[in-house]
Amino acid sequence: MFSISLDGAWGLENGRSGERYRASVPGFVQKDLMEAGLLPNLYDTLLESKIEWVEHDDWIYSRKFRLSEEALGSEALELVLEGVDTYAELELNGVALGRTDNMFLTYRFDIKAAAQADNELVVRIQSPTATLQGKEREFGDKLTLWNGIPARLFGRKAQYGYGWDWGARLVTVGIHKAVRVEGHASIRAFQPAYEISHLSDELALLNVSVAVDAKLAASTAANFTFRLYDGGQLCAQTQQPLTLKSGEHRYCAGLSVERPKRWYPIGHGDPHLYRLEVVVEAGGASVSAECPAGLREVNISMPYDEQGRKFIIEVNGIPVLCKGVNWIPLTLFPGLDTAEDYRRELEAIADANMNMVRIWGGGNYENHDFFDLCDRMGILVWQDFMFACGDYPDDEAFCELVRREADFIVAEYGAHPSIALWCGNNENQVFVERSREKRKQGYGEKLYFEVLDDVCAKDKLRPYWPSSPYCLTFNSTKLEGDYGDQHYWGVWGGVVPYEQYLSVNGRFLSEFGMQSYPSMRIMDKVDAASSLRGKRFDAMQKSPNGIQRLLYYTSGDYYMPADKAGFVYVNQLMQANALRLGVEHWVTRMPDTSGALVWQWSDLWPSISWSIVDYDKVRKPSYYYMKRSFQSPGALLKRPPGAAESELYLVHDRGDFQGRAVVEVYDIATEAVVDAAAYAAEGKGHRSTRIGGFKTDVLNPSRHVLFVSLYDHSGSRLARSSYLVGKPHELALRPARLVVKEARGENGERRYSLTSDVFAKDVCLPNVPGTISDNYFDLRAGETAEIVVHGPMPADFLAAPICLNNIGTIDYV
Repeated sequence: MFSISLDGAWGLENGRSGERYRASVPGFVQKDLMEAGLLPNLYDTLLESKIEWVEHDDWIYSRKFRLSEEALGSEALELVLEGVDTYAELELNGVALGRTDNMFLTYRFDIKAAAQADNELVVRIQSPTATLQGKEREFGDKLTLWNGIPARLFGRKAQYGYGWDWGARLVTVGIHKAVRVEGHASIRAFQPAYEISHLSDELALLNVSVAVDAKLAASTAANFTFRLYDGGQLCAQTQQPLTLKSGEHRYCAGLSVERPKRWYPIGHGDPHLYRLEVVVEAGGASVSAECPAGLREVNISMPYDEQGRKFIIEVNGIPVLCKGVNWIPLTLFPGLDTAEDYRRELEAIADANMNMVRIWGGGNYENHDFFDLCDRMGILVWQDFMFACGDYPDDEAFCELVRREADFIVAEYGAHPSIALWCGNNENQVFVERSREKRKQGYGEKLYFEVLDDVCAKDKLRPYWPSSPYCLTFNSTKLEGDYGDQHYWGVWGGVVPYEQYLSVNGRFLSEFGMQSYPSMRIMDKVDAASSLRGKRFDAMQKSPNGIQRLLYYTSGDYYMPADKAGFVYVNQLMQANALRLGVEHWVTRMPDTSGALVWQWSDLWPSISWSIVDYDKVRKPSYYYMKRSFQSPGALLKRPPGAAESELYLVHDRGDFQGRAVVEVYDIATEAVVDAAAYAAEGKGHRSTRIGGFKTDVLNPSRHVLFVSLYDHSGSRLARSSYLVGKPHELALRPARLVVKEARGENGERRYSLTSDVFAKDVCLPNVPGTISDNYFDLRAGETAEIVVHGPMPADFLAAPICLNNIGTIDYV
């Protein structure tokens, strides 16, 4: 087999005007025009009206290439496009090859008859918006939705491109994945897979298989060899003579593995990986395919209790407290991310003590590089299918299109052990229920409960969950929270105080969030001279009434700062306060609540949003707050509304723990510990355990701060967190003199030691992109904390720490 890449420079022509441009493949029309200076870049947040014309035009990609006599002599010669966005007609040397109609599929075209030594490939991409609006008119019924335009519902295309409440409208057009010509013998092996029929400490029994595309005139004998490798060591093998039939078919065999090593999520054991290799020999030809293999069992356990039914994801019989984030595409240009892009994000997620990423259903299926990293790091993936926030058509043609997509996605990515479950959609249960009021079967119901369910039933490595959220009933959503998973948006969406989180006892919080501004690094790039109500900043806020809500929540926690940078600082702290309150409430309920996934991980343009990492990769205070709240083992303090006593919890979701917890009352007026209590910190199993209470109603919110520390049995401190008695604005903070000293580490990292002469609240090095070991923490007087900064820093970077003490405020609020 040989492969010729057609990636790189292509010709690009506008179908309306005839104007010609240079294009890059993989890529998108808008990205090429931006890089050529013909469209504004993404920091021009008023760009939407300036770029929308692109989506309404047809575009023609073209590329010339040569093929050798050897290539032309191949028994099979195919053009492979791993991704086209979206509706395209293809020609090779004037010969029609076929069409594409799904951005998420890989397409293969037989070019044996059309290929010659000198070739020209033409890909004519139709306007996605005109195409989808035509499908909308043909369908006839009016479909409802949140975000974007109704026409988006009729296409298998990244839904967020039509605009979301955190992203600009940028309806991509292009060839966004690799293109190549493949020549091979009459057989091709692909998508190897495995099922686990038995798994114990002594033995694993696997059903292994591979898909083969055979271009044969008649059936022929073939020899299949299935091998499982542990690193470079062969640990299982079987050979199977089978009859190879013409066309695409899947062929199976059995493997047994002695003393198997299991794959575990991060924090619960080694995410051990094997490699499955398949070799197919027939008619003198030999082809092979391989995939990762992780031996683990995943199921959703939903035992009944007094509240309803729990929702616990178990891996190898261990109930996992799922701590993590919701993932939207990293950029407005889906599918262009590299392994290094993914590594940077996923390492940051793991460093924040998170173990799960939910791939949201309005974006894109990430590529193998993403899942390979999750496999190796032990990060669980909740994988939505790409349906979000709307009615979806259920006619026969659309259902068949979805079935082809699901078959491909499950077969292409199903070998990755990190994928813990398939989920039918994002937030469409409410749309199904509403539309059932006027028709027998709700819009999308057939997709999620028949088409996708049927496809996923063939995957024995993980469960299928029909919707997120899903509350086990089609008649009402009033029970959301007592059953299944929950998206809680009373805070922010309902504009209720974020303390409302303490009354929400969902079984698995798969979405919740609080907004904030991005860093001043981004704000200054967008418009350094403008006030916060400038047009460019208003354009960054896509959530209705979002600016008003930010003011409401921020003023509840803080005095209003006197300048823009000060407001951004306290606004980001408010986001962190809110998320921390919710997260610590839910993780201390484990196993009654077994998941807390923050909306959202990052931004894909300069946005005011719910992200905890902004578009310039500056980690907001929420990132560091979550890192501390998700730490395990951990000791967390929770004060129920109106209670005189705060409850102290030991979070030991990784297993049994025995140690000691200490609560200290620090008086910021005298700079001394004025009270303290120690507790035996003991817990059995994978859960959270209440280990005591501490009377807090007698403390003064203007001067008392609580410090909670957890020690192991040897006396080593594992964790420390600080808590306020009231709101931050109640603290009688004094101006702080922060002293910073810089040193270089052996590996070139920068080390900063910070001290303060008085208690300093939320000390940080602001606006630093990249990896920082810790940030936004409280310092006692005379205490020293160290921050380690990894990676290159901007040329103008200056280590100038700030803290809440030194933020100037206006005096009438």
